[in-house]
Amino acid sequence: MTFDQRYPEEEWPRALSRVAVDPELTLVLASTRQQRRIGIKVYGYVIPRPIVLPINGSDRAQVTDCQDSSKSGQADAKTGRPRTVGVPRNPVTAVLVRGADGRWRVSSIKHPGGSC
Repeated sequence: MTFDQRYPEEEWPRALSRVAVDPELTLVLASTRQQRRIGIKVYGYVIPRPIVLPINGSDRAQVTDCQDSSKSGQADAKTGRPRTVGVPRNPVTAVLVRGADGRWRVSSIKHPGGSC
């Protein structure tokens, strides 16, 4: 279940701020609202294969991933019928920052396309 199905919209920022910060936080909120407006929801699950690059005491970490997103995608919100299907080898790069509370949160995600 995704955050937009688990929480009412007014609670999305609070729920997501546990795991994300700007600019990614704002981007995810905006894209989820847009998807809801046009009748799209996400379905399925992604199988991660992350590699965390050494951080050497830094408050910033880069994670690369070759995700298997072949069992996920976008679906029609009313019918649940899939509109898109992910790919088995999807390259992703994320930057995480450590907050004052010591928790790591995603600050950016890039999907460069292609395969890995």
